[in-house]
Amino acid sequence: MRTSVLIGLLFLLTACAPAETNAEEETDSKEETNQTEEAKETDDKEEQTEDDNNESESESDSNSEDDIEISLESVLEEEEGTMLDASEKELEEELTNFIEENDGDVTDEEVYEKLLEMLGGHPDVKEGIEYFQDFSPELVDLTDKPGGLKVEDGELSLKNNVYILMDNSESMSEDIDGQTKMDAARESINQFVEDMPKGTEVSLISYGFNKESDEKDNKGDSEEKSCSAVEETFALGEYEADDFNEALNKYDSEGFTPLALAIEEVGKVIEESDSTGSHTIYVVSDGKETCHGDPVEAVEALPEDENVETVLNIIGFDISDDEVQSLVDITEANGGEYLSATNPDELSHVLKQEKLALFTKYRAWSNENLKNITEASNDKQIENTQLVNAANTANRQTDNRIVGVLNDVSLNSSQEFRYPQAKEWANERYLIVRDYLSENYDEADDATLEEKEKLRDSVNEQFDEIESKYKKDVEESEE
Repeated sequence: MRTSVLIGLLFLLTACAPAETNAEEETDSKEETNQTEEAKETDDKEEQTEDDNNESESESDSNSEDDIEISLESVLEEEEGTMLDASEKELEEELTNFIEENDGDVTDEEVYEKLLEMLGGHPDVKEGIEYFQDFSPELVDLTDKPGGLKVEDGELSLKNNVYILMDNSESMSEDIDGQTKMDAARESINQFVEDMPKGTEVSLISYGFNKESDEKDNKGDSEEKSCSAVEETFALGEYEADDFNEALNKYDSEGFTPLALAIEEVGKVIEESDSTGSHTIYVVSDGKETCHGDPVEAVEALPEDENVETVLNIIGFDISDDEVQSLVDITEANGGEYLSATNPDELSHVLKQEKLALFTKYRAWSNENLKNITEASNDKQIENTQLVNAANTANRQTDNRIVGVLNDVSLNSSQEFRYPQAKEWANERYLIVRDYLSENYDEADDATLEEKEKLRDSVNEQFDEIESKYKKDVEESEE
């Protein structure tokens, strides 16, 4: 009996032992599995952190390039954009393709340069910048007629050249109204030249005087010497009373009349003077050519071009009727006038009328140039405004399109591509151009107005001086 009980108890103990072992083994297995999963999660987290860090470093690298140097010069160096006329959609597609072709691995600098390739170098922007870089406030050249009035180094100067050809032939020694023709002519000519406006240049050419002849000379020798007697006794320059009077009285009237040779001589003086403007010749004579020359041919050969206006007038002093036409023919050869004077008073009156005619031309000159100055100033200001408006419009549109394309590409790609530095560069470029145009437009406008006033003042001052010289004659003529 006892034996059976012991055997049964032993059986029970044996049956229970494997069960406990399996439970312990199962517990150990579960703990080991949990530990493995935790280790894996830790490894995954560390790997993700490392990836995040690498991505962060990559983004940092993409924005860490040196800033692009943007200046007016860099804008001028831009080549004209290849897509200036493209639509917004075309621009967006072009930039998106560029980014995708590079797998999104592009820097702000590369994106900015791509945008400039597409939209930079606008012709209106460049034209506006270059216009103000080379800006000149010069408005208009004052006309050279009458009297060669023109601007030289910003200052108005009077370049009116008057040539007096004085007949010293023997016939000028004849008396008329109580004095010789020569004395009457000298007095009238001196008064005429003395009252010329300041700056007028005068030349006196004497012709037909008796050139160092002596009693042994026969008539042929005397004629030959007199017919070659032409001399500029007062060289072209501003009037000096003493020197001019001395030149007027240098020779007596005792020879022939080499009128053609005298005209040829004044032509040489004009050429050698290299003076542009108006060259007005007054021949004071009491007769026609007597030395076998051709005055008409000599007049036709006088210098004249776009810078030189030459007019020859003849004042016929007590000319016989049969000689008048030959002198008229000479003046008609280049558009001059024949003026007749039969006595000393008429000679003075004729010369006074010549001054009044010149004054009338000066007044017309003044009005013409004041009109030209105003028109040129208005045209310059309009040009300034049109160019700056076109350049500003193109500059603003370029900036708006660059920023707009960047925004569209960023939004359409869920902000995958966003390049803030490129936007900053575009904005900086816009501001540099805008500020330059604004500042230089104001300076150009001021310079234009300053030039306008300077020219107007020059013309008005010059005309006031001329008017003061002629005031007495003008008042007398208007009575």
